Amino acid sequence: MELYVHIPFCVRKCKYCDFLSMPSDEATRMAYAKALEREITIRSKAFSDVTVETVYFGGGTPTVLPAELLCKLFNAIKTSFRVKEGAEITVEANPKTIDAAGLKKLYAGGFNRLSLGLQSVHDKELKLLGRIHTYEDFLDCFRAARAAGFENINVDLISSLPGQKKEAYEESLKTLISLRPTHISSYSLIIEEGTPFYEMYHDHPEKLPDEEAELAMYHMTRDVLSQNGYKRYEISNYCLPGYESRHNTGYWRRVPYLGLGLGASSFTDGKRHKNDTDITNYIKGMNEGDGEDVFFKEYEELSLKDAMAEYLFLGLRMTTGVSVAEFCRQFGKELAVVYKTEIEKLTCEGLIILDNAADRLYLTDLGLDLANYVFSEFL
Repeated sequence: MELYVHIPFCVRKCKYCDFLSMPSDEATRMAYAKALEREITIRSKAFSDVTVETVYFGGGTPTVLPAELLCKLFNAIKTSFRVKEGAEITVEANPKTIDAAGLKKLYAGGFNRLSLGLQSVHDKELKLLGRIHTYEDFLDCFRAARAAGFENINVDLISSLPGQKKEAYEESLKTLISLRPTHISSYSLIIEEGTPFYEMYHDHPEKLPDEEAELAMYHMTRDVLSQNGYKRYEISNYCLPGYESRHNTGYWRRVPYLGLGLGASSFTDGKRHKNDTDITNYIKGMNEGDGEDVFFKEYEELSLKDAMAEYLFLGLRMTTGVSVAEFCRQFGKELAVVYKTEIEKLTCEGLIILDNAADRLYLTDLGLDLANYVFSEFL
């Protein structure tokens, strides 16, 4: 099983962000941490016989909390759950919210993987995105993380920014590669409803790179990273050999996970559920009761049809695709029979390959380009 721990706080929301995150005062952050620690203790009782393979502190910006408090929360997890020796323990960080001393404390406290949000090496683009850091801030943080002992570091990049030229994105990509992080996640900007960017650009698509430019940056990411030793193992994720994100790979393979914290999602016993998304309700519910008013605010038991489709559209995100035998083991049906029509159609279109000898169904390079179309066919 995997654990996800949601820290919903940030210094300020970026203009493109639609995650459950918010600025807050210190009193709210401390009250939330106390409630979260209580949830860790309560929820662990139902999983006493389960081994935790990965833990992921995400947000928001977890490092808005002091490093000592993050270590205290992780220690509560180690005390309450059976965490496997050598488990992958990730914490997300904004380069401006953690210093060298804090990074040393996190590493000493058991965090062994760091995920840094860079997004661009150009300060003008960072300002446009609403980021609170400069590229120099990122460099300082990255170097301090290495000095603190973090070998396994992911860095996020975003392409297809408003007004961005291919050359500017290429500079970001190559500059980052020169630092040799072990993992790079590169995403094309998506304009999400409810964000400042939606108000700014939804009715002005001419201010964004067109589809041809977006695809060129997407292919550049694939080609440049491959030429520099980074393996593409998922649509938007690349790593040096042996540094795949074990936690995210678990999501794509439908490994059960428990979400802790505000609005955190879980997938256990074939069911999906979600915590309360109102922070006042969350803190009150955890501190004044047993959490029943906080857990399972949204609850869904997947039908067999939905579970099979989910297995495909999650698993096919990975370049290795999905196991035909595992599909049969999980659902008691033959993949090639259930999706005979879809597989024949997509194979003819050159988008997927069914290799029974290798026990794999996977996307071709063209299929990776048109992944959303492929996924829609299985839905």
